[in-house]
Amino acid sequence: MSKKGKIKILFAEDLPTDVDLARWEISRVFPEIEAAVVDTEHDFMEKLKEFSPDLVISDYLMPGFDGMRVIELVLKNAPELPVIILTGSMNEDTAAECMKAGAIDYVIKEHMARLPYAVVEALEKKEIKIAKEKAEKALIESEKKFRLLAEKANDLIYRYELYPEEGFSYVSPASVRITGYTPDNFYKDPDLITRIVHSEDRDRLLNITNYYITHSEQRETLTMRWVRKDGKVVWIEQQNVRIFDDNEKLIALEGIARDVTERHEAAERIREAFYSIITVVSDILTARDPYIEYHHRNVSRLSSKIAEKIGLDDTRIEAVKVAGLLHDIGKIAIPAEILSKPGKLNDKEFSLIQQHSIVGYNILRNTRLPWPVAEIIHQHHERLDGSGYPGKLKGNEICVEARIIAVADVVEAMTSHRPYRPAHKMETALEEIRGKSGTAFDSRIVEVCIGLIENGFDFKQDASKN
Repeated sequence: MSKKGKIKILFAEDLPTDVDLARWEISRVFPEIEAAVVDTEHDFMEKLKEFSPDLVISDYLMPGFDGMRVIELVLKNAPELPVIILTGSMNEDTAAECMKAGAIDYVIKEHMARLPYAVVEALEKKEIKIAKEKAEKALIESEKKFRLLAEKANDLIYRYELYPEEGFSYVSPASVRITGYTPDNFYKDPDLITRIVHSEDRDRLLNITNYYITHSEQRETLTMRWVRKDGKVVWIEQQNVRIFDDNEKLIALEGIARDVTERHEAAERIREAFYSIITVVSDILTARDPYIEYHHRNVSRLSSKIAEKIGLDDTRIEAVKVAGLLHDIGKIAIPAEILSKPGKLNDKEFSLIQQHSIVGYNILRNTRLPWPVAEIIHQHHERLDGSGYPGKLKGNEICVEARIIAVADVVEAMTSHRPYRPAHKMETALEEIRGKSGTAFDSRIVEVCIGLIENGFDFKQDASKN
């Protein structure tokens, strides 16, 4: 056992020789001992206050004063202080009684050599106890602060238990303002959160919950619609944090839900204005080439559906939608007589046509769009086998969004009338992309595109909606 530092010991003992023997044994581990010795309750209480000992060592039996009373006084006045009972003899029942009363250990005087070990263990337990009490106190204070913040917060703060039983263990008062339901409503009805989610968003909620349970990484902020108690639909932004136990088992979700209805509606107005501008640009292209009246919108619609089906996130789906509407913007620099030429284009004319993806890229590359639309437009005529233009890119050099538009562009163009040929049947267009699947076109995208059309997607059916 290594040497320890200085300690202060309060002895409750009526035999000085026993105190000397105890000090000698303890000094083998603690060379510096400051001791105070008492044998009455009155003196014990005074020293307990003024001496501030690190631990108490008490004889079990003394005239008019005993170890059980010492334990009682310590627990009442200095509960963090460890007490070791030191006695001439002790049976198991008496030892158990002392330990039950609050003693941290007992040592029989005949086995005094064990005392320093008991002291070391007692002081270690004291440190652990103090640290635990501090941590518990800090936790309580933290919880109080959290509660105060949560009670006053405008956002809905919650904890949903997943184990051992599912249900809310905390819902902040903001639930009334945001949902119309009280915290008690959520406590009593764990399925309430599922029911208040808009019917069109419930599958997303289920998918997200399952994702949290089966995957280790956190998911990004989730935005969905909730239906208030009064029937009003509100947009909610949620952020969840997963809580694990010591065995790394997922036991709960803690989160914040914020009403972002006003922000969402403002964003929708901006979005509508943005798309109206894009539509104007698309209409300008159509005015120069009336044979492509619905081409851009149809390519955008089909591309968006493909992007959704292959699992792109909302941001990338939006990028595909916008790029689909603008993919031919570069044709604004091509003479109208070439665009509407009824016969076959010569090499020079075809070379001009091929420049439209570069022109489109140059037009949009400096715009501050939240998506890489310029690059998608730049690549939408590239082919996986390197047979496309303008960069002869191959395979993964071509972004997924451009690969999607490439397939949708071919299908829509082939099934539409052009000045140099009549419209092909849809079967012919599908055969074209099927035949080049895995070479010119991404096979997965081709498969999804064909599946969409075979399951009812129809350009003509929705042309009037464009």
